[in-house]
Amino acid sequence: MVVLHSADVLYLPISKTWIISRAARRLYLVCALAAFALFGVIFAVRYAMTLSGVASLEASPGAALLARMFLWPGILGTGLLTIAMWYFWFSFDNSGWLQKALWFVPLYLFIPVGPALYYFLVYRRNPEVSRC
Repeated sequence: MVVLHSADVLYLPISKTWIISRAARRLYLVCALAAFALFGVIFAVRYAMTLSGVASLEASPGAALLARMFLWPGILGTGLLTIAMWYFWFSFDNSGWLQKALWFVPLYLFIPVGPALYYFLVYRRNPEVSRC
C-alpha cells in the first residue's frame, strides 16, 4: 500500500538549473507571447461579437472553429507559463517579501496577463536567469 504525505504531493522534482535553462527560457518566452495573444484573441472575439450583434458563436460553426484555433495555443501557453512562474515565485525568486507579495495579485487574479508580465518583469531580470 502506498501512503502519500502532503509534502510528497506538493513537491515537484524540478531543479533550479532546469527552470533557468536556455530551453526553459525559450519555452517561457513562447508561452508569454501566446498568453498575450490569448488576451488579444479574447478581446477581438468579444469585440467582433459585440459589433455584429451576436450573443454566441453557436450559430456559426465556422467562426467558432476559427476562434478555437486561435484560442488553444494561448490557453496551453498560459497554463504552462502560469505553472512555471508560480513554481519560480515559490521556490527560486529571491526578491523581498513585499515585492513577492505584490506579485501575488497579478499571478493569481490576472491570468493570462499576470504570469506573462511576471515573466518579462521579474523572471527575465533575475540575475541568475540572465547569467545563463
